[in-house]
Amino acid sequence: MIKIIDIDALFDKYIEKYVYENIGKIKPDEIEDKIADLYKDFGDKPLDELGGRTPNTFYREYASKELLDCLKEHVEKEVAVSDFLLEAIIASEDGEKTLVGALDYEECEEMVAYIMNMLSDMGAKVPVEKYLGFALWDYPDSIGELATEILCNAAEEAKEAVLAAYKDAAEDKKPRLTEILSNVKGDDRVFDILVAEFAKNTDNIPLYASYLAKYGDERALPFLMTAIEGEKISYADFEELRFAIEALGGKYDKERDFSQDKTYKKIKGGKNNIKRA
Repeated sequence: MIKIIDIDALFDKYIEKYVYENIGKIKPDEIEDKIADLYKDFGDKPLDELGGRTPNTFYREYASKELLDCLKEHVEKEVAVSDFLLEAIIASEDGEKTLVGALDYEECEEMVAYIMNMLSDMGAKVPVEKYLGFALWDYPDSIGELATEILCNAAEEAKEAVLAAYKDAAEDKKPRLTEILSNVKGDDRVFDILVAEFAKNTDNIPLYASYLAKYGDERALPFLMTAIEGEKISYADFEELRFAIEALGGKYDKERDFSQDKTYKKIKGGKNNIKRA
C-alpha cells in the first residue's frame, strides 16, 4: 500500500525556504515567474518524507492499479493530488488498460474526471461508447460536459456512434451530440442535422450558428441569411450570424437599425446611431 503524502504541501515548504533564502535578492513577481522551474527542480530533490526518494521517483516503482488506488485514497481523504502521482499513472506500463477498466466500475465523480483526463493526456484511444453514455445518461453535468469535449476532439472517430445515438436521444441531450458533430467534415447526414438544429433552436442562434460556421459548408449560407433578415432579431444575434456568414465566405451588408436594442446601446454608449452592417 502506498503511503498517502501531500507532496504539494512539501513543495509549498520548498518555496517558502527558497523565498526566505532569497529575501532582498528577488522580487515577488520574479518568484512567480520561476514557479515552473522551481517545481521541476523540486521533482529531483531527495526528501526525508519520501524515504530519501525524489517526487519524480517516489511513485514509479508501483503498478498502475496500486497507483490508481492511491489516487482514490487521496480523493477520499481530501489530500491534494500531485502531478507526480498522475504522471506516474500515465507513464505506467499498463496504465491505459487499468484506467479504461476503471471506468466500468468507478462511481466517484472526481475520480472519473481524473481518469478521463489522464486517458486524454496519454493519447489513449477514446472509449466512444462509454463517453457517449456519460454525455447522454444520468451522470453529473461535469462528467457529461468533459465527455462531450473529448468526443469533440475525436469527432471523426466517434461520428457513426454519435449519429446512431442522435436518433433516439432525449431532446435535452441533443445539444451535446450536435456540438460533437459540428467537428465532423464532409458528411451530408451531419449537415442536415446541424441545419435542423439551427432552425429549431431559435432561442440560441449564436451557438447553433457557430456550429454551422465550424462545420464549414457554404450550403448553410441561405439558412443563415434567412435568419439574419429577421425583423425582430437582436443585435447580439445579428453579429453572431454575420460572423458565421463571413466564416463561410458570404457577406451581409444591408443597413439595419439597432438603436433601440439594449445590447447595442450599451456597447455604443447609449447613442441612437444606425448600425451599418
